[in-house]
Amino acid sequence: MKNLLLAFFASITLCPSAWAQSAGPLPFSVSLGGTAATAKDGEPFAKIAQPVAADAAIEVGAKSDMIIINVSKLGPDGTPNSGTQPAIILLQNSQTGSLAKTMDQQKLAPGPYLMSITADGQTALIRCTIQ
Repeated sequence: MKNLLLAFFASITLCPSAWAQSAGPLPFSVSLGGTAATAKDGEPFAKIAQPVAADAAIEVGAKSDMIIINVSKLGPDGTPNSGTQPAIILLQNSQTGSLAKTMDQQKLAPGPYLMSITADGQTALIRCTIQ
């Protein structure tokens, strides 16, 4: 898991042309708990404006056989907590899911998170808060 996350962030860092082609942090629409993610020009990630429930619905506006969602808890400084594994949610042949459907079946604790949602060769980066 840790290697997968490191590889993802390395690919963004080492392949800026791929990042530029992905339309920034939100190459496809994403909503969480019925609230659409929004991105401002120059921001490294999109945001969900209001806190959401730990079982909030996820809707991804990209079609793919497999959509991979990594949900990483953030520390007080806004960076992913070191030593913690991201929660993983897989959407197979579907564009909808729930934050409660993590692979390890663990409930996400309240606090800030960074979600990376990969579908059809593109990745959306979204910051959200779980209440």
